Amino acid sequence: MNIQDLKYYHELLKQKNYTKTAQIFGVSQPTISAAVKRLEAQFGGQFLIRNQSHQKIIVTKLGMQFDEHVQSILKEMNVAQKEIKQCPDQDILFGLPPIIGDHYFPQIAPQLLSSHILNHLKVLEHGSYELQEMLTEGRINIALLGNTDQNIAAKLDIKVLKKFPIQVIVNPNHPWAKRKGIYFKELKDQPFITLTEDYVHAKAIKEMTKKEKLTLNPVYESPDVPIVKSLVAKNLGISYLTTFAINSHDKIVSIPLLDNHQPSFLLVAAKRKNYILNEKEEKLWDTLK
Repeated sequence: MNIQDLKYYHELLKQKNYTKTAQIFGVSQPTISAAVKRLEAQFGGQFLIRNQSHQKIIVTKLGMQFDEHVQSILKEMNVAQKEIKQCPDQDILFGLPPIIGDHYFPQIAPQLLSSHILNHLKVLEHGSYELQEMLTEGRINIALLGNTDQNIAAKLDIKVLKKFPIQVIVNPNHPWAKRKGIYFKELKDQPFITLTEDYVHAKAIKEMTKKEKLTLNPVYESPDVPIVKSLVAKNLGISYLTTFAINSHDKIVSIPLLDNHQPSFLLVAAKRKNYILNEKEEKLWDTLK
């Protein structure tokens, strides 16, 4: 099987046109036609029906199913190429969300330093969901992630390190400040300061609002946890934040939720299941676990 034939085939299904596909790859139209014929002969099925009068192609059900496999093969090949290009002596491509970098990574940094791993880390800071995608695509090899459940991605091997509740945070002078607990539905009419979609909290909020069938009253959205805490400290609104990100010097009060089956913030270490770690990466993975 020729990988280039698979690339031609997938692009042809996207373009629905032999001429355009040939132009994209800088080859002749018969080259694309021959690739399709080879694949159909090899796998014993008809993938495409070409309408000569209208210069259109019709993709059969078998052809669409075959393209699903083609996409998986091409994606795995792309990941393999990236892994092979990475020299074992290069730095470890390590994903770290800002909130975890601020509140957890400093705790393990001394151990990484003593293991001679810290100076080999090439840290890429992004939100947890973007880092998940980078892991599956082979752009990074190991990451610390935040999530609300353990079913992050089928191709990732994860280890839950810690679990933290997500609570309502308010100003110390807020009427709720002395309460021992609160139900999520009580947040409905409160001015709400939220984190952007790349934070785990956004997913947790969606889970709770869907469960309670309510809409919050957002007054501001921020990509920065310290800003959210600062605005709450100034009594400009309330928010929803994991205790993992709350320090003793923050001028805010966190209130537990009383709801059953509420999401939690999971701190996890993650890597691709089919990725073989080198010696330095093994040390990093063992330290994280």
